[in-house]
Amino acid sequence: MKNKLTFIVLLALGTIIWQSCRKNDEFTKAAVSLNFSTDTIFFDTIFSKLGSNPNSPRSITLQVRVSNPNVNAVKTNISLAGNFYGLFKLNVDGKAGTNFTDVEIRGNDSIYIFVQAYIDPVGSNTPFIVTDQILFETNGNKQDVDLVAWTQDANYFQNELLDCTTGNLLWTSDKPYVIYDSILVPKGCTLTIEAGTQIYNYNKSCLLVAGTLIVNGTADKPAVFQGSRLDDDYKEMPGQWIGIRFLPGSSGNQITGAIIKNAYIGIEIDSMPNAGVYGLNLKQSIIKNMSACGLLNYSAKLYAENNLIANTGLYTFIGELGGTYTLYHNTFSAQSQVTGRKDPSFYLSNAPGRDGNGTVLYRFPLKFNVQNNIIYGTLDEEFLINNDPDGLPIDAGVLTNCLIKTKTLSLNGNGNLLNFDPKFKMPSTGDFELEAGSPCRNAGTFLGVAYDLKNRNRNTAMPSMGAYEGQ
Repeated sequence: MKNKLTFIVLLALGTIIWQSCRKNDEFTKAAVSLNFSTDTIFFDTIFSKLGSNPNSPRSITLQVRVSNPNVNAVKTNISLAGNFYGLFKLNVDGKAGTNFTDVEIRGNDSIYIFVQAYIDPVGSNTPFIVTDQILFETNGNKQDVDLVAWTQDANYFQNELLDCTTGNLLWTSDKPYVIYDSILVPKGCTLTIEAGTQIYNYNKSCLLVAGTLIVNGTADKPAVFQGSRLDDDYKEMPGQWIGIRFLPGSSGNQITGAIIKNAYIGIEIDSMPNAGVYGLNLKQSIIKNMSACGLLNYSAKLYAENNLIANTGLYTFIGELGGTYTLYHNTFSAQSQVTGRKDPSFYLSNAPGRDGNGTVLYRFPLKFNVQNNIIYGTLDEEFLINNDPDGLPIDAGVLTNCLIKTKTLSLNGNGNLLNFDPKFKMPSTGDFELEAGSPCRNAGTFLGVAYDLKNRNRNTAMPSMGAYEGQ
């Protein structure tokens, strides 16, 4: 009797174990989500001195664990997206390749995928950042794991708060700086960027400044902020990164001799100090190829001299929620080929801040001193000052010796030229120098600005309007 009872118990246990194992081996046809040990695999070291054999990996081997959290087994298809064909290779559960069909993962079990990079970092056309994806399709459910590789010799930053604990920071021109995601210059820290420094920004990255940014570029050696793609198709393409943003409280910023291009918004200034020095001094710089706006200001305090803002999708300049703006000898050109633009490209407003119900929350004064500028574009109206009755009264603004494309004929006078063609040499190729017959030549008034954007002497008696003196 005892032996019979033992047999029954063992039989029951065996049945339970067999059923459990069978369930783990049964394949479900329902859409299943897999779990991954990481959502991004980073290769932060690519070896450039491993010989010329293209079949040899130029990185360490990294891995991702793929887990099936379900009771039932699954079959999944795994492949490389192939954004950069041949630069990454996979090994899935012991098999090498780039495409794998019906890879089995038992219930509550996992597999490992090993990844290597085969990137030649010394290739002249190799981007600073190479990305791809491992794709998973499991009963119709699609998932992915990103692959990211730093390729060339550069200083790389990935979603970082810059460390200023040992003092302020200096970026030199010895080798490029590459920003993946965003970086923050913290409050109390000064980041200085010297002439000739190249800063490359990956998709959706942003340079955030809570402290102070000093850029010491020159006409001959500008500091360049741009997207991270080096191939010809991307050299002048807008919208590759977010831009430079000065956060509330940031002050003492100076940008001279910079080229800022191919972003969404070139410079965004948020609530600069209302008293004391300007929050940003911007001189002899070029902001171009922006998908949205060149200079975006919220209650800012800006001094801008000898700058070119051109080829922007919507706006060259916005001053919202009031602010203090001193603009001397700038060229604002909205002559890009973007279709559908309806609003003036240059916009100032004293409108207050409101909540979702329209209730006024705050008001700031609007002050402007705009002299010797060119404000031009393809629309009949490229200049607008919004005098909101709910905002603070606009101080008596200065608007003199500017060429303006506008339907507001009352702006005539004070040396302003309305609706004249400025006669740029070749704006389609980025040349905004003035032709010999330009009405902007010798049409300005001397403001103490002795040099133009290219650091050439200005005519101190009758300087030209805009960023270029004209030779």
